[in-house]
Amino acid sequence: MALNQSDPAYNQAMTHYLAGDWKAAKSAFEGLAQTHPEEPFVQLLLGNIHYSLGDLETAVETYTKATEVNPEFGIAFYKLGVCYYRMGRLERALKAFNAVIDAKSQSHAMASYFVGLINLFLGRDQEAEKGFEDLRERSKESLIANFYLAQLKIKQKEFSEALPLLQELVDQNSEFAEVHYMLGVVQYGLHNNTEAISSFRRALEINPADERSKTKLTLLTDVQWP
Repeated sequence: MALNQSDPAYNQAMTHYLAGDWKAAKSAFEGLAQTHPEEPFVQLLLGNIHYSLGDLETAVETYTKATEVNPEFGIAFYKLGVCYYRMGRLERALKAFNAVIDAKSQSHAMASYFVGLINLFLGRDQEAEKGFEDLRERSKESLIANFYLAQLKIKQKEFSEALPLLQELVDQNSEFAEVHYMLGVVQYGLHNNTEAISSFRRALEINPADERSKTKLTLLTDVQWP
């Protein structure tokens, strides 16, 4: 039987849900899940309730039911991935986030972020780069992908490719000390010592405790930095 959104039981359940009354919402949506087992939206919201109550195991079970009912339900796969990520089950999280990407859902950009982040943590640089490149393509207004891509480029000594990524970050936020340090590393790698010195100095202006920048400046200027 299809769910009728004018059903008083559904309306009452949504009232509890929107009010953040999770215990009452849990009871109400469990009842709806019994009477409408083929409604993935009901399973999704019930999963959200379990997540909000801190019951990640049950949230995983519920989101999984939603994806079984609708294998193209991207938001349920995304929520499933977040649960697995929080639980430290990174391979399962990757599988869920990749399912979001394959489904071309609205959550695609954040799924790509998690794919990049998890692969970076696991040391899979090539897969991480693909995830962050996809994030950068789909979420141009957010430059978080630039930061991680620049890290990967520096690690691979691809300094000329890291440079514009970092310059975009500086243009958006000139007070990010870590980016200035990374710029210094890149400029040094490109043998642009004057620009490297300027970047390390800027990093120290923002964060005077940055020992890395002090060491780099000492190396470049033969002056011991305090």
